[in-house]
Amino acid sequence: MRQTNQSIRDAISTRYQKHIMPNMLSTTSQKPAPNLPKRRLGWRVAQLSGYSWILLAQCVVLAVYAPVMPLWLIGYGVAVIALQLPLLRPILPQVFTRTRTLQLIQYIGFIAGLLGLYATYHTAIGLEVGLAFLLLCALSKLLELNTRRDGYVVLCLALFVLAGRFLLDQGLSTTLAVAVAILLNIFAMIAQNDDGTGRYRTLGLMLGQALPLLVVLFLFFPRLPPLWSVQLGGQNQATTGMSDSMSPGDFASLSQSTELAFRAEFTGTLPPQAQLYWRGLVFDAFDGKTWRPSRQLLKMWVPTSPAAPVSAGTRNGEPYDTATMPNWLIPTVVQSQVANQPQANRYRVILERTGQPWLFALDYPLTAQRGIALTSNFTLRYWDNVNQRLVYQVQWLNDAAIGQALAPYERRQDLQLPADGNPQSRQFARDLFAQSGNDPIVFSQNLARWIRTQPFRYTLSPPALGSDRIDEFLFGTRAGFCEHYSSSFVFLMRSAGVPARVVVGYQGGQLGRDGKSWEVRQMDAHAWAEIWVEGHGWLRVDPTAFVAPERVEQGMDQLTQVAGARLFGDGAAAQFSYRQFQMLQQARRLFDQAGYYWQRNIVGYDQDRQKSSLLKWFSIQSVYQQVMSMAALLVLLLAIFGLWLWWRRRKHWDKADKALVDLSARLAKQDSTLARQADEGALAYLARLESVVQQPERVREAAVLYRKLRYAAPNTAPNDQFYTDLKRLLKSVQPLR
Repeated sequence: MRQTNQSIRDAISTRYQKHIMPNMLSTTSQKPAPNLPKRRLGWRVAQLSGYSWILLAQCVVLAVYAPVMPLWLIGYGVAVIALQLPLLRPILPQVFTRTRTLQLIQYIGFIAGLLGLYATYHTAIGLEVGLAFLLLCALSKLLELNTRRDGYVVLCLALFVLAGRFLLDQGLSTTLAVAVAILLNIFAMIAQNDDGTGRYRTLGLMLGQALPLLVVLFLFFPRLPPLWSVQLGGQNQATTGMSDSMSPGDFASLSQSTELAFRAEFTGTLPPQAQLYWRGLVFDAFDGKTWRPSRQLLKMWVPTSPAAPVSAGTRNGEPYDTATMPNWLIPTVVQSQVANQPQANRYRVILERTGQPWLFALDYPLTAQRGIALTSNFTLRYWDNVNQRLVYQVQWLNDAAIGQALAPYERRQDLQLPADGNPQSRQFARDLFAQSGNDPIVFSQNLARWIRTQPFRYTLSPPALGSDRIDEFLFGTRAGFCEHYSSSFVFLMRSAGVPARVVVGYQGGQLGRDGKSWEVRQMDAHAWAEIWVEGHGWLRVDPTAFVAPERVEQGMDQLTQVAGARLFGDGAAAQFSYRQFQMLQQARRLFDQAGYYWQRNIVGYDQDRQKSSLLKWFSIQSVYQQVMSMAALLVLLLAIFGLWLWWRRRKHWDKADKALVDLSARLAKQDSTLARQADEGALAYLARLESVVQQPERVREAAVLYRKLRYAAPNTAPNDQFYTDLKRLLKSVQPLR
């Protein structure tokens, strides 16, 4: 008996999914007759069944999550959607259309998905794993798409999943993708209850009603601080950018990328191109091939409060409280004239997602923003990996001197070299240092003069190097980019006994279209050197400027314009790379500019900007006033909307019928039996009144006028005097006492 019932259920389900479902979820129009003109593509698309629109909407949801979700989860979603396609169902074995089989696939897929999530993220708690679990649930529900109710559940789950996408990224590209997915899911909802003739109109009407409310909520809804914080982390969120090591080829690949790294906004005069050294990491450990940060623990200063203005009574007029600063930072802040000026050289950085904790700022930076630490080698470090676009405020200490005292262990680290290798470079450095009078500055100048006199050239496609890379570069190939020059320069300095280190970051940038910001891209990645001199501290030296000064003075963008394809090597491959680079650069700049305005005006519309713009016009000073004003505005909008609906749905009477309505209402107050019945015609009502009123002749005369007004010829215009006479006659009608 149980097997019989199951067979019946499978048969019903199979019949539903093959025949009923496409018509129930949305009736598909019949094919037009052969003699009718061919329909437009928009009309043909609109005629797709609601079932098809549901599957299409889920495909777009998967595409939105594809960049941030594991590949196996996206593949599982594609397989689930493919299993539901009506085109594939006739091809698949009949066993896959049975309810029991789909339930088994659902159970096994869900359990396997849970195990896969744990194996991928190694935790059951977190934002990314939570969103992945939510997406897995939505995909599992697709295997139960049997009724219209199931379709609504799938679409509502999809909307919830799409809203969670903004927890990972609020960029313009993500917003556009989510908006398209939301529109498709809403259209799929409409398609379940529409025959295909008014879907676009219904969607437009819904958007027209929602957009004004959206604008009002965006402008006036209180920007409250978060009630809780969610740690955003994960290995899947890193993007193209700078790593924590430097090997030949790293900067060459970055220099051919037009991807935006960050944007810096200045309120005053923009610094010139040659001074734009965006400090990132300091490499002081070298194994003969790769530069890395040493394993020694860096001293860090974490600000406990924002910088106070001079007018607030700071110590000795200093905007930064030196009482909370470590000893290695105090001399720099006290001696720097810029640091003592609260608004001098301040700017804002909008950093793109990197997946790394270090930040970039002009050489040398100082910040009082919470969550950002300043290390003893004057690099900025965030408290977490930058897995979302990050905005932070920095002050540029362009007159600062750092590291005026060098500890013995720091000196040993900054002189560290491999025990052997590159003998020619070591001997050359010792000889030239002795000729320079053992003066580090003179030695650096002599090295610059030597490099300029030798046939060195700047190229992004240098020849490969062997084991003794420094020797082969300095005395062999003499072709390379910033990485080769900075690495070789630091090696020569250390060989001569001068403490030195490699600094990596970005140099230069492109002026934004607003004229108030610098756009720094991956192509601006750069490496330079720092040498330590007694009495001066760390001094910046850019060896790349010795051979390619236009790289520093004009920027990488201008350098590629001048050098052309030869910068990328020789042959047809170089020409292709250059053309591709130019096209990508133009496209990325336009889109990044749009993303910048989106980030600044939409995502960056915080509580401070809300108070300084709209709220001050209405004299709103507190969150309580804002909430109450918002509630009052919402009630007003609902009231206006209700009145509008009533006005649209009210019954419109003809003038003649309105006179009868008024008569019926007046007589009903004296005798309820004299009211017009719901199924009673107008002439029949007047005929009934002849026997129960005092003036039956007036009722008969009113009936004649009513016939002329309501049943005249179509081309005959009614006489206004007739309406006046009809109202006069009916007003004079009185019931019998």
